[in-house]
Amino acid sequence: MEVRVNLAGTFSIRHGEQYMSHGDMSGVIGRMVLTNLSLSLDAIPRDVLIDNLWEENLPSTAESVLNATCSRLRRGLANIALPSKDLLISTGGYLQLKWPSNVHIDIRTAVRSIDDAEGSHRRGDIDSALRQATVAYAIVRRPFLPGIEREWIARERLNLAQIMERSLDLLSDLWAAQGDTRSSLLMSHELLKLNPFSEVAIRKVIRSHVALGDKPAAAKALADWKATLAKDLDLFDNRSLADFV
Repeated sequence: MEVRVNLAGTFSIRHGEQYMSHGDMSGVIGRMVLTNLSLSLDAIPRDVLIDNLWEENLPSTAESVLNATCSRLRRGLANIALPSKDLLISTGGYLQLKWPSNVHIDIRTAVRSIDDAEGSHRRGDIDSALRQATVAYAIVRRPFLPGIEREWIARERLNLAQIMERSLDLLSDLWAAQGDTRSSLLMSHELLKLNPFSEVAIRKVIRSHVALGDKPAAAKALADWKATLAKDLDLFDNRSLADFV
């Protein structure tokens, strides 16, 4: 049976038809432990993991809390028929989560999917690229550990935002290549929302509006983009609509 681990959106671990209960995930600390270890390809030193969990708010009971959390996580993994002692390993001052070879971790899937999508696009396989880019976008558009603020979480959110930007950029081009200008425009708008200063994004938005025969909408999008540059970056762009088409 395959194991599916969703770190983005609703956090879940599934083994076949069995789901690990939220109670067995041991709250915020447990979810952070599972996420941090699932994203790492290597074992993590206990002191590094403790720093990641509490940062400057380190409690005197950190070691005992981590031990208790790991024990509860092992019980939860065992409850869905996973070999918990072989999965969540603590040895030599390190912790490691060694998922079985048939595991599907959503964020790893997103990374692989956008890489594959870009490769398919370069080879001219539009249908395959569209499927793969859609998978990547569907994963990374979900929130990552919402409500929890840590430096390592912020870095991961930045990584996910970069995957989202790559996905939207590609999806805009792919839908345009398929002749679906409205879907291309939707992806372009999402790309501009993600990066409101992006010239690449505003060009895609403008070209989609023009392709749909709506030059007033294209002109308004350009004016709004220029206003954002002026207000937020103190940059003034004097180019006309014709320069972006």
